[in-house]
Formats: sequence, structure tokens, C-alpha cells
Amino acid sequence: MKRLILPILAIQLAFFSTAQTDMNDVNKWSVGINVGGHDGMAPTYEFTRLYQITHYGANVRYMFNNRVGLMLDGGYDFFNFKDFPGNTHYVRTSLQGVVNAGDILRFDTWTKRLGLLVHGGAGMSNMWQKGQLDNTPLFDKSDDMISFIFGATPQFKVNERFAINADLSFIFHAGQDHTYDFRHANTRNGIDGYMLNLSVGAVFYLGKHARHADWTPTVYGSDKTLEKRVSELEERTRDTDADGVPDYLDKEPGTPEGTYVNSHGEAISDKDGDGIVDAYDQCPEEKGSFATNGCPDSDNDGVEDVNDKCPNTPGVRANKGCPELSVESRGVMDRALNTIMFEFGKADLLASSYPALNEVVELMKAHPEYRIDIEGYADSIGTKEFNLDLSQRRAARVSEYLVAQGISSGRIDTRAYGETHPIAPNSTEEGRAANRRVELKIVF
Repeated sequence: MKRLILPILAIQLAFFSTAQTDMNDVNKWSVGINVGGHDGMAPTYEFTRLYQITHYGANVRYMFNNRVGLMLDGGYDFFNFKDFPGNTHYVRTSLQGVVNAGDILRFDTWTKRLGLLVHGGAGMSNMWQKGQLDNTPLFDKSDDMISFIFGATPQFKVNERFAINADLSFIFHAGQDHTYDFRHANTRNGIDGYMLNLSVGAVFYLGKHARHADWTPTVYGSDKTLEKRVSELEERTRDTDADGVPDYLDKEPGTPEGTYVNSHGEAISDKDGDGIVDAYDQCPEEKGSFATNGCPDSDNDGVEDVNDKCPNTPGVRANKGCPELSVESRGVMDRALNTIMFEFGKADLLASSYPALNEVVELMKAHPEYRIDIEGYADSIGTKEFNLDLSQRRAARVSEYLVAQGISSGRIDTRAYGETHPIAPNSTEEGRAANRRVELKIVF
């Protein structure tokens, strides 16, 4: 019995705790009557006559709120068997929990007159036939049983004081010692008898208020505490200056529209207006992009102009912003480095230098976008002043040869580095010969 009653009470408490409607101005009491019949009873050997009013019931109900309540009810059933002389009388009383399923299922959103109650509980039942039993504990000549009942009651509201309904209830017995027709003893264990009642009835609402809890729908979101919390939340999320930081966190709540701010709402500087704050902008006076740390990139190659050796020609960062040279072009430059040589102490080219220089000429003609830097070097023999002048004359000699072969002087720059940057030791003749050189570098 506990296993059945406790879940019912738990459901009632759950709905009781979630009800939100104010119940101070609604009626809670009601009384009801119903008449109908029974069927599906077991165990029995005989069949009752159909289409007769064989069930009578009455109840009184109190609703704690618009969702749950308690009901004390009673009923009488008369079993009139068709082919058996004996008739059985049956009475039942029970205490049941009631749940307003119509409110839970939001019936009020589509109807104002239809409702649904579900109920369940336990009580006592007594069954007897005249002269069949003697000396029973509770009632003379009766079969005394513990009964459990579960059912559903659809309702139709006629007005605020009166409603009609139908009810379907399932009744189960424990301790039923006889069959319903009393022809045999009942030997089954546990739930050893059952039946159902189907009836129609009326309910009358008692109280001084205008409406009853059955027809008082829950109004969701009307809780004053909820309204207060929503109001407080709206206040806390207010952002007067629309900078994305709510006022309660904003240390500068009056920053002008469009101002960049930190997480505390404090204005941060972006002088060039490129969206990168000055603290992280390597070029705070010039517009740039995040990819170039805030610096401009004229050729959009991802290399900022300040570090781009070819700021107007798209290139690659590995080549300092200049286009990557082809394998052929790099080969020409490497051969020129290794074969363009000069006589000791002079700016005269060795005969072995001309094939490499002629390759440079052909490359420059094939790529009019190329420019060339000619850097002159000397070995360490002699003074620094002499070697610097000598390296300048050597670079100029190579430039003169290229111009003589048809390369515009506007595409050539010469630089002198003297005995600095040797590529081999000056302690040997071979090393000094390698240092008497020019280096040719393609630029754009």
C-alpha cells in the first residue's frame, strides 16, 4: 500500500510547490454526486445485467491550490446477476489525492469550460449478500477489503457554481476473500480483485468568491519576485554610452559613440583609426592592418612598407617583400659572384669574368622589372682608403660594361665596401683573389 500512496503524495507535493497563482480569492471546497454502472469485475462466475444504474457515489473535495487537493468519497454498487438468484451489495470509502491536469496541460489556452481531474488513493471496501457471511471483524455478514482507486474525471463548467462531469475509476482490492457473486472463496494473493466504475455526475462549488480553483489557470511569469529580478537584471545590463560595457562595470560611462574601450569601459587611443590600438600599433600615425602590426602595406603582400625592400611590388617576406627569384635568375647571380674577378691592385676585369657578365646582361634584358645593385670589394693589401677607392672603381667598371651592352644606367646602382666583408681569408693568395670581387644583387 505504501508503494502506491507515496508516489501519489510525491506528485501532489511537486505540483503544489510549483503552483504560482494567488489562491486567496478563489473557492476551494466542492461537493459532488454521481451515478452510473460497473463492469470488468473479477473474480466472478456470474455476469451482471447491463444498462442499469447500479453505482451511486458522493464526494467532498478541498483544493490546496489550483493544481492539487484532497477528496473524501464514498460509493455504493449493486451487483444484479442475470442467471443467479443472489445479489451482491458493495460499499466503498476512500481518501484520494486530486491533480488538476487541465491546468497542467494548459487547457485555458484553448477552452474556458473544459477541465480534467485525475485522482488516486486508498480506503476500505465491504461486500456482502444476505445470509452469506457471519461474524466478520468490521461488518456483520460482509467481506472486508482494502481498496485502491485511480481514475480520471473530465469536467464541463456550466457556470462558476456548477459543473457536470464524467468519471472512469479503476478499483483494486487486497484481502478479497470471495468472488463477487459469492459462489466460491477467492484464493488469489496480492491484488486479488478489481472492477471499474463509469459514471456521470455534478459538482457544486462552495464559498464566497467568484470562482473555484478548478477554473483558475496558472498565470506564468506573474510572480512579483520574478518581475523584480528581471527589473534588477535590466538595470545591471544598462549601457548608457553603448560601448559594450554595462554601466556597473564601466569606469568611463560617458565615452563618445565609436570610441574604442577596454573591458573596464576606459577609452583607448587609436590615432590613425585603423582599429589597432596605439599600444599594439607599430605605426600609430599610419593606417595599417592586423597582419602588418598596424603598418601600411602598399603592395598588399603582407610585408609592411617599413620592412619591404620592394614596397610597390608584391613579394614574399622571406625575400624582404620582393618577388622570389626564379631558379634561373639565382643561378646567374651565383655564377657572377664566383667568376667576376679583377687583377691585383687594379680595376681591370679578368677575361674569365665576361661569360658571367654576359649572362647578367641577358637576364636584365629578359626582365625589365629587375634593377641591380653592384657592390665592389677589395682584399686587405694596401690602405683602407686605397681599397675603398679601388672597390668603387671595380663596381663602376662592371656598371660600364653592362651599360655598354645595352642596360640602362638608371637600372644600376653601385656601392663600395673596400676590404670589409671578406668571403675568404686574406692570408693566402687564393683567399685574396676571391676577395677582389663584385657582388651583383637583383632588386625591384
